[in-house]
Parts: sequence; C-alpha cells; structure tokens
Amino acid sequence: MSLLERRMTPSITVRKEELKEFAASLLVAAKCPPEEAEIVSESLVWADLRGRDEYGVSTRLPNLVERLVRGLIHSPAAMSWMPIAPATYVLDAGHGFGQVAARLAMDKAITLSQNQGIGLVAVRQSNHFGAASYYCARATEAGCIGFACTNAFPKVAPFGGRRPILGTNPLAFGCPTASGVPVLVDLSTAAYAGSSLRKTSAALGQLPLEVALDAHGQPTTDPRAAAAGCLLPAAGPKGFGLGLMVEILSGILTGAAMGQEVGSLFYTWDRPVNVGHLFMAIHIEHFMPRMDFVGRLTTLLGWIAECPRREQAEAIRFPGELRGQYAALYEREGIPLEAKAVQVLNQLADEFKVGRLAEDQSRTTVSQDYCK
Repeated sequence: MSLLERRMTPSITVRKEELKEFAASLLVAAKCPPEEAEIVSESLVWADLRGRDEYGVSTRLPNLVERLVRGLIHSPAAMSWMPIAPATYVLDAGHGFGQVAARLAMDKAITLSQNQGIGLVAVRQSNHFGAASYYCARATEAGCIGFACTNAFPKVAPFGGRRPILGTNPLAFGCPTASGVPVLVDLSTAAYAGSSLRKTSAALGQLPLEVALDAHGQPTTDPRAAAAGCLLPAAGPKGFGLGLMVEILSGILTGAAMGQEVGSLFYTWDRPVNVGHLFMAIHIEHFMPRMDFVGRLTTLLGWIAECPRREQAEAIRFPGELRGQYAALYEREGIPLEAKAVQVLNQLADEFKVGRLAEDQSRTTVSQDYCK
C-alpha cells in the first residue's frame, strides 16, 4: 500500500507518545517489569512510525501479552552473557522478550566495536524480535554499520522442495548517511513475507503468482492454502542460499533451535519457541573518519538517485529512505491505525484495566506534503 493510499484509508490517528505509553502500560499490567515494557513498546512503535504495522503495536502486542500471561515469554528473564573472544559474546535470553534480548545484544555489539573495531553477539533461547532493521538503526546512531538476522518458524521450502524446512529468516543491514536517515536493508529470504501472508489471508486477498505451494505441492495464490503448504524462497536458489545462511548463523552457531525445531509465535502454545539471532556492529572510525565514509556514501547515493529511470518507474530511493519519510510525517501528524485494530487493543485494555486509546480521532484527509 502506498503512503497516499494509506493516508486515504479511514483510520484512527494516535500520537507516538500515546501509543508507546499505552503499549507499555498494557505490558506492565500483564506483569512485565517497566524497564522491559519500555524496550518492547519502543520497538513496536518504531515499526509503526515507519508504516510497518505488521511489526507494530496493533499486530504484535496482543500476541505478546497472551504469551507473557501463559508463561511462554519469561519476564523478567534470567538472561546470561558468555564471553567467547574480545569482540564476541553469546547471550542466553532465557526465553525472554526477543525485543529485549535483541536490543541488549546489539548494544553490546556496538560497545565491543568501539574498542575492537567490530562486535558480534549470538543469541539463543529468544523469541520473535520484531523488525530487524530497528537494531541496525541503533547501530547507525552510534556511528556503526549494523547487521542483524534471525531464524523463524519453518514456512519456506528449500529450492526444489515442497515442504517447509526453513523460516522466512530475515536479515537486515544499516549504515549512517549525511541526511540522518540511514540506509536500512531489511528483507525476508522468502518470496513472500510470513507477516504479509497473514495480512493477505485476513483481508481475503490473493497472493502473487509463484510465491507459494499448497499442501499437495501445487502452486497456489490462496493464502489459506499456502498456510497449509509452504512459501517458496525469494529468487529461487539465491533466496534459499540466503535463508540457509541465516539459519546457520542464527540457529546452528548460536545453539538455538534450528529449522523444524523452531516454534511459532502464533501456533506454538505448549513450549517456548527458542529462536536464535545474530548481531554485528562495525565501528566506522576504525576504518576511516566517519565524515569520509559519509561523503563517499553520499557520492554513491547521488549516482543512484540520478540514474535514468525506466519508463513509469517511480523516484529511485535508497533502502530505508521512504520509511524515513513515513517516520517524519507520522512524528508530526500521528500514526494511523485501523479502527478495527484499535477496538481489539481497547478490548485488551479493558481486560487488564488500563487506559484506552481514544477512538474519536478518525482521519480520511491527505496532507499536502505526503511522501511522494
């Protein structure tokens, strides 16, 4: 959905601070310590600010609260560090919030990089951590290049296969720019993201061709049939290779669950999911002055922006640029949430006896300065 289409959709607009406070209050009411609730809510709202509601409050918070109440997410979790080498640590997340473990891990990698030039942290016994690019953005704010990846519940067949073995296994990369909006590459190694599959199914929509198979191994555009079957890897053998790489780094190397051992945030209710992550920070100043790096990157991004466009192509942007425009707009005007989603959140608020989100802030107008 384009930003124009998003702004034309009737919605309830919520200020960033209000949404973050709401999410944190609900988590605390579900017996999450305030400091962990702050970290989780910040991660969720960061995604909402950038138009990535599949990782935001309305999509993720109800599930996280339910898993917390059932004891499948431990909070506070007994997390422990294991030093491996001067620039390398392992974090056992103790089945705590993925958002908490991931932020601790990336922040540790950043600290290590400031002394060693590079920092690497492997995480095991964790949970879904949200948008991978959030942690790379933290690295860029500290003058680093960031990398993050995670394995996930198996939904994707290997190239040439017809049964799910790997997760959608996303990976992300980030680096700082002169504008302050970082380059953020964030991609699923599947031909269609798992969150997009759930959203398409809920909307009774159809999938693109050649992204999924049904339970009989036949191509399908029906998201419900795909949920019973599998997704295909992005770009055939290339996506399979990347997905396998992420599984090796996040599952095997970390000591977390791997492949078919990994539990699902949405479907596994009898045990923790034991997801694994890997984070890396590269401190730019150890290679060259930061301004030299940014200047060289500015030149490259300029060449990209000035590249002659193909017929009917939109403006050429670097990865993360459009999301940065979303964030600037939503910082000013509030974050649009679907009315149905707000109703679900408010039902949860009533259950846990916390303040509701206002439901009388509907908007259907479009700002004159919407992102083009």
